[in-house]
Amino acid sequence: MAKNLTFVIDEQKFAAGITKVDRDKVYGFVEEVVSDKSGNICETGNLLDDGQTLILSGATALKTVDLNNQEVDKKTLKTVYLDGKDATLIPSSYDGEIELTKGNLNDLFNLEVTTVYQLTWEDATSKTAMLKLLEGGNVFQFVFNYRADYEGADALLLSSQSEIFLLTGRMLEFEYLENKSAIPQVDEAPVESAEEEVDFGML
Repeated sequence: MAKNLTFVIDEQKFAAGITKVDRDKVYGFVEEVVSDKSGNICETGNLLDDGQTLILSGATALKTVDLNNQEVDKKTLKTVYLDGKDATLIPSSYDGEIELTKGNLNDLFNLEVTTVYQLTWEDATSKTAMLKLLEGGNVFQFVFNYRADYEGADALLLSSQSEIFLLTGRMLEFEYLENKSAIPQVDEAPVESAEEEVDFGML
């Protein structure tokens, strides 16, 4: 049996599993198969710059090297923040309780979604209670880590058609422009008198 997540809100606890909503399962997918004239399935390969060497799939690998091009054992590497301080490992969401906080629909609009999960329930009563909390478009937010990592994903919990979904991704922050230029001050031109002085010398 898959391990459950434990959600906590207002001293209530809800245990539920998650199942990834795969786009291929929802919308289907198209697979392109290439074969030669004899009907044999072709394999993908890469041609090197020399125009002669062909590298088949699985024949290449990524390596980490130092400044001297010596391979580095990844166990000797450590993760740091931009300021150089050691990064803190955030435990998996399965290893503790998830504190839910109230969000809103703006959070949903600002979330760059990467993964969608559907919650699965062993206790129908818990599902009903959670659906009650999510009525009227209510949204709960939290930080989600499928496994221990140095940066958690932004996550939202919401309901649709009597099912509950967990959306993970990155919350976007938008910067808006503001007109900070000062309003120009216009000096009023002096009003000339309508009466003109009479030059009696011109008579």
